[in-house]
Amino acid sequence: MSMASSYKVDIGGLLAGGRQRLVLDQQVEIEPFEGVQFPEPARLHLEMHSSGDMLEIAGTVDAKFHTECDRCLGDVDQALHIDVDEQLDAGPDAQNDPFGPSNVLTADRLDVKDLASQLLYSTVPLNRLCAPECKGICPACGENKNTGACTCVTETN
Repeated sequence: MSMASSYKVDIGGLLAGGRQRLVLDQQVEIEPFEGVQFPEPARLHLEMHSSGDMLEIAGTVDAKFHTECDRCLGDVDQALHIDVDEQLDAGPDAQNDPFGPSNVLTADRLDVKDLASQLLYSTVPLNRLCAPECKGICPACGENKNTGACTCVTETN
């Protein structure tokens, strides 16, 4: 079985009705996104059940990301924890919208890698700093002002 297909979970039994629940504990590789790397697989714990045409998903997604600091270009390594509470329309009309919230569903398959990726990409902070008090790079000499290597004298007006 290829790695990509192992991320698609058969939810046909859930959608057929009944009181079934599906519990999924899985690790999935997350592709880089806009300068952000995910150095190890994300850990998913998801519990799913259906209510009519709605697939209800609850659980957690945990991952670590690596990127550059927006101010000093140093390393940023942070952990992300997401509490998942999603309701997806499993009806055929909703699945035909590639930009809709149910775009992780194809017929009776849930793409957990796509779901985890979308949740993580939307949770990575827009301002990525190595520390809240990061001083950035000196505009005159280009040294990292956090390390104290900059010896420029700043003028005050």
